[in-house]
Amino acid sequence: MEPVKAAVVGVSGIGRYHRNIMHELDDVDLVAAVEKYPEREKVADHVEEVEEWGIPIYDDIIPMLDQVGDELDYVALAVPHHWHAPYAIECLNRGIHVLVEKPLTILAQDGWEVAKLAEERDLHVAVDFQYTAYPHSHRLKEFIAEGGLGELTDVIGVMQWKRTDEYYERGHWTGKRYADGLPVWDGVMMNQAVHLINTSLQMGSRVEDHAMPRAVQAELYQAHPNIEVEDLAAIRADLGEATLHFYCTTNCCERYRTDLDIYGTKGRAEWDTERAVVYLDGEEDPIVFDDPTDRDEIHLNLIAAIRGETKNLHAPAEEAVKATLLIDGAYASAGKIQKVPWSDMTGINWLVDYCAEQRKLFSEILDWPYRSEAVEITEDFRFDGLADD
Repeated sequence: MEPVKAAVVGVSGIGRYHRNIMHELDDVDLVAAVEKYPEREKVADHVEEVEEWGIPIYDDIIPMLDQVGDELDYVALAVPHHWHAPYAIECLNRGIHVLVEKPLTILAQDGWEVAKLAEERDLHVAVDFQYTAYPHSHRLKEFIAEGGLGELTDVIGVMQWKRTDEYYERGHWTGKRYADGLPVWDGVMMNQAVHLINTSLQMGSRVEDHAMPRAVQAELYQAHPNIEVEDLAAIRADLGEATLHFYCTTNCCERYRTDLDIYGTKGRAEWDTERAVVYLDGEEDPIVFDDPTDRDEIHLNLIAAIRGETKNLHAPAEEAVKATLLIDGAYASAGKIQKVPWSDMTGINWLVDYCAEQRKLFSEILDWPYRSEAVEITEDFRFDGLADD
């Protein structure tokens, strides 16, 4: 079978991963690349490597699409978050399938627009939520959907990572609320934790679709001194059947956590990036799902969909937008991002672990957090920024 023709927008950072896969896969003919600032020192080596492959590099997506768009099957968008929506819409309007890095969009209203446009044009938009594509994620989801855990009661998600001040200085949009005149909201929720939030919603329903958040309550904090967004968050969300308790930070020590606990009336399941384990009430031996993962799977799945070999994307736009919706709801609920001194981050791992164990928001444990109100997520919900923007 002839390879599909594709282009990649962004050749360094996560773009390096995408363009390497596309270059190496026999199923892909990588015919063009875009790097908006090819003269920058930190991307020069990446640009040179792509040029050595014999692939033309453009400095903007529009000239690239004007030149080769008619022959493209899909475009991979590995660009700053605020360009996801406009670039995806541009590709869809030209009849081209899209693979976009996470998150789908910054604002849920833009995500719904992308999903609707893809449906109207009979095109696919795949989001690079790799956790969702893992085989052990699929097997656990099938187990849950078949009633293996009974009625769902709670989903507890914890993400503890470390990011230095230098990390937030790597780009003009990192750690910012707005960049290039567009919302970017590059905090811990939209950047690092969105993967696990998406998987929380995947596991938070007993139907094929991800859970749809119905109400969200959140407390957001900023300890890194030179950013504009949250680096610590506690979220409680009504998912219809289950309640999501979610905690994330980039202020922890060297010990990392990225995991879920899913509780039901028949038992519980533990999920992490390597395996899922089910513990059923009254059963001595756990059920283990530990199939090997393939980081290429998001591309391979989209290619199969383009060829008509499957109708099911691992992370289609209409499901991926729900993670953005929950995060937008968290911002709306919090109403502000409370600044806290870095000294208060001593022991943050313990605090997050304890709150997760107790299923409590920070304000329900300590006296320094502020209290927020839950926000109902209706069909016309939209987040348009905080009062102090």
